[in-house]
Parts: sequence; structure tokens; C-alpha cells
Amino acid sequence: MDEEEKENPWDRSLRGVNEFIEGFARKLPLYRSLRSAFRGKTEGMVDWEQAREIAIMVAQSESPAAEAGAGVQDDFEDMLARSEELVREYSHLDPQEPVGPLLVFDRPDWIEANLSSFQLIFEPLAESYGKTLKRLEEQRKRPLRSGRRFTRGLLTVQLGMVIGYLARSVLGQFDLGLPRPEDGGKLYIVYPNLLKAEGKLRLVPEDFRLWITLHEVTHAFEFAANPWIRQYLRALMEKYFNSVSLRLEEMGMRLRPQELRDSRKLNEIINQGGLMSIVHSPEQREILSQIQAFMSLVEGYSNLIMDIVGKEIIPSFAEMSVAFRHRRDSKSGAERFVERMLGFDLKLQQYQVGELFCKEVEEKKGLDFLNLAWKREENLPNGEEIRHAFQWIERMEESEREKVLRHRI
Repeated sequence: MDEEEKENPWDRSLRGVNEFIEGFARKLPLYRSLRSAFRGKTEGMVDWEQAREIAIMVAQSESPAAEAGAGVQDDFEDMLARSEELVREYSHLDPQEPVGPLLVFDRPDWIEANLSSFQLIFEPLAESYGKTLKRLEEQRKRPLRSGRRFTRGLLTVQLGMVIGYLARSVLGQFDLGLPRPEDGGKLYIVYPNLLKAEGKLRLVPEDFRLWITLHEVTHAFEFAANPWIRQYLRALMEKYFNSVSLRLEEMGMRLRPQELRDSRKLNEIINQGGLMSIVHSPEQREILSQIQAFMSLVEGYSNLIMDIVGKEIIPSFAEMSVAFRHRRDSKSGAERFVERMLGFDLKLQQYQVGELFCKEVEEKKGLDFLNLAWKREENLPNGEEIRHAFQWIERMEESEREKVLRHRI
């Protein structure tokens, strides 16, 4: 029996994934961290410190733009105040809590600010893989040390690379405060990415920065005017990842080492979304549809308001809008890879579907009618309605008629 036949499937899997990592990251300074993720001895199924290190290295693996100067924070705070006035005037939303603060970040700052949110979201998934491996060990009556090392390494690398790539592309963010709702409401501007976009797209910095600030402030207004939707989204996300957990615990022997025994299979799994792609179920897809509909509304509404305002007050709005949407629609292979890894290949669809929905409702019924969506959970468009606005309009019209009749009675 030769040496390869003696090697068990998990070791072959680990060797195969190492070969993949070597080919993918040979020229990057983070190679050592990627290897370390598969050699780590942490007890959990994700080495979050290693994931953080990988994320920062991925984020900084391209030439960074200049850091924000002393006056940049002040400039953005002025834009925050102006954006609040404009969004309040044009959206008709009335915040029930303060908006902001706004923080100007570099990429590592953004990673640090979001790491706890990623932990909240992905820890249940990681724990479920641990439980699944434990069941395998009980059934086989022996420890699967290589299996644990392989799963821990792959999850750690995936999450680190996801966070790092996101840190290179995010321009602005409204922080929901998923782990600690009381800390939510912050707005982040990732300054190096803003400079990169301005240079690449040849944008007028003053106009573009106000436009991005308007978008994030509109997000803040959506949640501040309707505090219930923050808890709604958190509950929906937890339900989604708990469904992943339950699915994993039911998998039993589905996670078989022999299915992962060569590098070609590993490459296929990673390209389809890594270990996360194995666990989709009908229940999970239904919850994902609700998340998609909600996030499409959130994104589409913010784009609608920033465009309504932009047309009236931003001199270079037309040119900027065309250039920015071209950037958004022309994703790199790396960005698409990251979305598959996350299992949320939604962002582009969120913008397109949400924009069409909000624009159609606003044109046919007006902004106040569109704002009915924020009043209560049952008013939110479902996965079908977000793609067919007339269905949501008809349902809301019927609901409003019934409300009038009840008042008359």
C-alpha cells in the first residue's frame, strides 16, 4: 500500500485545501496566516483572531489610498447635519431617536467595528459544524482530529477573506448594532475606498461624498423612525442561521470525508460557497427570501431618496449616477466569489429589485403611500411583491379601505 492510500480522507482533504490556498495566495503576504488557520489549536470551530488577521491582510493587500486628514472628519460631520435636514424634508420620515454619530474609518477600523457582528451571525453555524463532527466521532468511535482541523481552517479562512474583501469595497455603512442594539445607529465612511472610487470613476469629491452620506443617513432614518424594524431584522437573521444549525445537526453522515478527498472537489465546494453551500434547505430558502425582500426595500428606498435629493441639489448628479451604477453592476470575480462564500448573493439584486419597486410605488401612489411599508411588519412586501409592486399596492389599498370602514363603524 503506497503512502497516499495510507493517508485518510480527512488528511487528503486538508492537503488538497492547502494546495488550493497555495495556488490562490502564493503572491500575497497573507499566505502564512492562511496556512496557520489550518494549523491552529483553538477550541472553537472558528479562530476569530486568525480570521481578523486574515481579514486585515486581505484588506491591505492592495495599495492603500491616503489616510483621512485632520479636517475630513469635520467635513463629514457637516455633511451629516446637512443630510439629516434633506432626508427629513424629502422622505417625510420622523426619527424617534438620534441619528449618528458618523465615523470616518480606514479598512482595519471597519473590520474591528464589524467583527462582533460577524461573530454573532456565523458562530451558530460554526458551532453546528462542531456538533456534526462530534456525532461523526461518536458513530466512528474515534476522534476526527484532522476533520476538525480541516473544518476549522476552512471556516476561518472563508470568514477572514470575506471580511477582508468587504473592507476593500464598502464605501459607507449604517451599523445596526446587531450584537448590542444599544450601540447601533452609527454611520461609517471607509475613506480609502471612497478615494479609490472617486479617482477611478473621476467623480467630483464634494458631490460624491454628500451623495454617499445621504444614502447612509436615509438608512439611519428608516430604522430611527421605525425602531421595531431593527429587532425584526435581527430576529430574521437569527432564525436564518438557526435553521442552518438545525439542518447541520440533522445532516449526520452527510458531511462525509470521502466527499472531500481531492483538491478538485474542494475547489468546487469553495467556488460554490464553501462548506456553507452544503446546508441549504427549503426552510432556509424561505427565510432567505424574507431577508432578501426586506433588504431590497431598505436599499431601494435609500437609493430613491438619495436620487430624488441628488437631482435637485448635486450639480454633477447625472454623470455621477451613471458612473457609480456602472461600478456597482460590474463586479469583479473576487467580489462574486465572496458573495458565493457568504451564501448571500443578493446585493446587486437588492439594488435592482428594490429600486424598481420603490420607484414604481412612488410614481403611482406617492412617497407617503410607500412609507406605509415601514409602519408594521405585516405591511412589508414579501418576496413576490417586491418583484411585482402592483401586488403590494393592491394589498395596501385594500388594507387602507378596511381601516376606513372600521373607523366608520
